[in-house]
Amino acid sequence: MNEQIANLFDEFKDIPSTQMGHEVLRTKVLPDLLGKESDTVLYYIGRNLSRMYPCESIDEIGTFFAAMAWGNLQLLKEKKNEYYFELTGEFIEKRLSYKSPYSFRMEAGFLAQQIELIMGQEAECIFETEKKKSKVILHVVL
Repeated sequence: MNEQIANLFDEFKDIPSTQMGHEVLRTKVLPDLLGKESDTVLYYIGRNLSRMYPCESIDEIGTFFAAMAWGNLQLLKEKKNEYYFELTGEFIEKRLSYKSPYSFRMEAGFLAQQIELIMGQEAECIFETEKKKSKVILHVVL
């Protein structure tokens, strides 16, 4: 684990994790403030966060996702210029049950930038929700 991530985890280790505050900010406040630009801004927030806390491997990206309560990230399939990830877990199931659709754009931006940093090639990421299976598929293309 690199020093920036270790410092981040150390800085907030004694803070109780209350997801409600995070969820209200992310699903109510940000969309209200940003309007139709909300998804785009969330994507670039994810990319920016990724540059602040670069991971050294795909496994470390999964560790970061879990620590941030973004869900359990697993690499499903790797092709020449594509990666397919699955995002699951208790919070994913809850987020997929919200009345308003939940945007996973921040996670997509974070993942795209991490893969870009690891692979040394430009990358973008899109996501698809599978409510019935309580999972999100993230597709990264180089």
